[in-house]
Amino acid sequence: MRAFAGLHRYLAGLTRARILAVAGCGVSIVGYVDYLTGYEVSVSIFYLGPVAVAAWYAGRWPGIAVAAICCVSWSITDFATGLEYSHPAIMFWDSIVRFGFFLATGLLLTALRASYVHQRHLAQTDALTKLYSRRAFHDRLEHDLALAQRYNSAITLAYLDLDNFKTLNDTHGHAEGDRVLQVTGRVLKNSVRNADTAARLGGDEFAVILPNTDSHGAQRVMANLTLELETAFTTSKFQVTCSIGVVTFLDPLMSVASAVAAADKRMYEAKCKSKGSVAFIVLGRTDQPGVATDALQSASRPA
Repeated sequence: MRAFAGLHRYLAGLTRARILAVAGCGVSIVGYVDYLTGYEVSVSIFYLGPVAVAAWYAGRWPGIAVAAICCVSWSITDFATGLEYSHPAIMFWDSIVRFGFFLATGLLLTALRASYVHQRHLAQTDALTKLYSRRAFHDRLEHDLALAQRYNSAITLAYLDLDNFKTLNDTHGHAEGDRVLQVTGRVLKNSVRNADTAARLGGDEFAVILPNTDSHGAQRVMANLTLELETAFTTSKFQVTCSIGVVTFLDPLMSVASAVAAADKRMYEAKCKSKGSVAFIVLGRTDQPGVATDALQSASRPA
């Protein structure tokens, strides 16, 4: 299984031209083996390998092209090994049938690939805000924590909660609430880097992962984010604010659940102190390895 997983990662990282080159090499190998074994021992099923690689990793038209190449290679090999047909039209008929078989296989794999990508996108994307879903957020946080631990770098996690959102829903209806969530999602998406992760965790709760970001960097990002949110809410005349808990981990030796719990706790502390505020905390080492210290800084805006 590890070998197949490694092969998948390798092929997925190749360009379309290199995928076609790999598929072409596969056709050549199968054709050569077919020639050595003769027409009495068929290895034609192995032509499906290059067709599958081209269709899955390069797309429809590369799959069709490789299917045609496989058909030609098969026919040439039969001719070279001395296979004689009772009628010349039979060779052309066999070629058409073979091409149809390879073509159908390639098109089915292409459709399956498209469906797989679409379903994966749906699983990773929140339908309303177009941010990462809760499941995708957990996967990315686990990955980013592991990288931060490996390279001994800081990582920051922000947990956001909309204030007075339930009141707005009850007063103006869920359609208005959905608009608030969509505006919040748009601001979050536009305020982070490509390497960062903005996600909707559910309801009116959001999170942002900032890899390789220390407390100073986190404060700059949050200052810009809170300004953008405040501007968007004011422009849209939404009677809501946003409380944010921000935790910078200097030693990310913890689980995803522990990291989220720490940021969630900090967010509630900010909300209890003053709605519409941002609370920062740094969790990490002093000069002695393994000794954890907390550094707390809070920045508030009027609710």
